[in-house]
Order: sequence, then C-alpha cells, then structure tokens
Amino acid sequence: MRIIYNIIGVVALALFACSKVVAADAKTTAEALWAEGIEAYEAKDFRSAVDKFEHIAELGYASGDLYYNLANSYFKLGEQATEEGLGKFSAGELGRAVLNYHRALRLDPTMEDARYNLELAVDNTNDTEALPESFIVTIWRNMSNLAHSNSWATASLVMLGLLLVLVIFYLLSNSITLRMVSFFSAIILVLGVIFSVTFALYSKKKAQDDDRAVVICNDTTPVHASPESGSKVIRQPSQGVTVRVSRNYGDWSEIIFADGEKGWIRSAKIEKI
Repeated sequence: MRIIYNIIGVVALALFACSKVVAADAKTTAEALWAEGIEAYEAKDFRSAVDKFEHIAELGYASGDLYYNLANSYFKLGEQATEEGLGKFSAGELGRAVLNYHRALRLDPTMEDARYNLELAVDNTNDTEALPESFIVTIWRNMSNLAHSNSWATASLVMLGLLLVLVIFYLLSNSITLRMVSFFSAIILVLGVIFSVTFALYSKKKAQDDDRAVVICNDTTPVHASPESGSKVIRQPSQGVTVRVSRNYGDWSEIIFADGEKGWIRSAKIEKI
C-alpha cells in the first residue's frame, strides 16, 4: 500500500512540475508574441499584429493593454484595406475594433486612450443615440469609471485605516482644536469610505453582469421582429454597433439597442464583450 502511495505522490509531483514548465513556456511565448506584435504594428503590418495579439489572448494573458493594441490593429487594418483597393472595414475589422476597445475598458475603465479611440470607431458605424440620462446618472457613471473596482476597494481600506487613526486622536487628545479637526476629518472619511465601497461593488457587479455585445459582420446584418428568418426586418445595424442581450432562443438572441428598440438577431452575428 505504501508503494502505491509513493507512486501516486511521484506522479502528482511530476504533473505539478510539468504544469509549471508549461505555464512558464506559455508566459515566455506570450512575451515573445507581444514584442513581435508591437514590432509588426510599428512596421504597419497590421494583419500580423492582429494575429500575434489574438494568439496572446488565446493563451489566457488578456489585459487592458492587450485588447487596446488589438483594437488599434484591427482599426488600422480596416483603414489599410482602402489603400489596397478594397472597401474600408470590408472584412469586419471595425466590429472587432469596437469589441476590443470595450474589452480593454472593461478591464481598465481608466484607459482614456481606449475610450477616445472607441468614440472614433463608433463614428464609423450607424449606431443609434442612447436615450437621455439624468445628470446624476452621468456623474455616477463617470465617477465609477475613474478607477477599477479593486482600486476603489483599496482606497476604502486606506481611508478606513486613517479613520481609525483619527478616532484614536480624538479620544486621546487634550487639545480642543485637534479634537475638532479629527472629528470633522473623520466625518469626511466616513463619507469617503461609503462612496468608495459603493463604487467598488457597483464596478464589480457591472463587470460580472455585463450583457453587452457588439455586432460582428462585414457590413450590415438584419434584425428581425421575431426569431425567424422570414419575419419582418426591423433594422439593419452595421458592424460595430453595441447592443444589450436580453435573452436567447435557439440560434437567435433578443437584443436591445441604445434607443430602447428590441429585435432578434442571429447569435453568430454578435459577440459578448
């Protein structure tokens, strides 16, 4: 019996060592691909850059910077097509660019370059205007995008620590001035902790429950009134239009446009962010 346990232990140790080697090899490969992708982009070989960055994502080394560079490569590739006598974004590069800008911002909402480039890319689509939102909602959204959920959580912990220090100062100090400063500073920090925790939870929930998707096609694709090819076509969104997915039925997905209109689209024509 002891021999069997020893054999199992040796096998487990060997598998663990192999997994470490494989992980190290994958990381080395990803780093090499990153360097090659950057070099290809700078040389204006955008097709090669796309291939390199996509391979990194397949290896599981996704990041905001990766998706940002991948989106830029797709966008430049689509623009380059016109120089080669092809239609601009004729192979669906615009939709892929918009998709990856969104993915970059999902991982790093503070990436202003990605947000700016996303707006430029969306200008090339026939995306609809979103319904007007209140001033408070706009402020709330902009505030939550100032940092990642982990950053908001860290900030709340730091402020909580400072709050405890101020409470100690308040309890032990004999100076009325210092006690007043500690008291009012503590109130401000309490509000800061509340807002930081709220933003952290909101950002995390938004990332986990993200139901957005981007239309992926070469030009435009039909959206039907019901999940049937023969039903009425109510809209023809172009590649790159961002929608929300409300439910799925077979090979179809019910989507909601920014202006609130609903319709059914082939699931293969959209990709979740």
